[in-house]
Amino acid sequence: MVRLQPYTDADFWLTESLETDAEVMRELGGPIERARLPEKHRRRISEPWYFKIVDPTGAAVGTIGVWETRHGAELLHETGWMVLPAHQGRGIASAALALLVARVRAEPRFPSIHAFPPVTNTPSNALCRKFGFVLLGTTDFVYSGRTLPCNHWSLATPQAPAATTRRYVA
Repeated sequence: MVRLQPYTDADFWLTESLETDAEVMRELGGPIERARLPEKHRRRISEPWYFKIVDPTGAAVGTIGVWETRHGAELLHETGWMVLPAHQGRGIASAALALLVARVRAEPRFPSIHAFPPVTNTPSNALCRKFGFVLLGTTDFVYSGRTLPCNHWSLATPQAPAATTRRYVA
């Protein structure tokens, strides 16, 4: 069983391992420049809802989180996840997302969470479907300075008003 633990300053290596790995970053435009790593790391430390994914042995194998972001004129709570290549295909991202969704549903400040996987990222889009996210449409989304064609998924929590899941095509 996986666990979510707060992402800390000691987890820089995890961001470096994920963000510079060609396989992990294949759908996100390729590995990012090492010079951008400290900025990403600082943002993750500052997010109270950013976690490392820990496997049953206690090893950190990925990251997952929820953070505030602007998409057009809307302020949203975005989610995203990454798993180290050696641990992919074992249900780790699915287990981590289940834990995160349960935490989000218990927190009234999140009316919904949104995910923006690239349209070609079959595993991440499948996870969105599995957890009941609603596909709102496709949109261009910027990740690390790269504009990517992405699906926009939304998962309303029980506290969410219906307006948070309106559909659009960008």
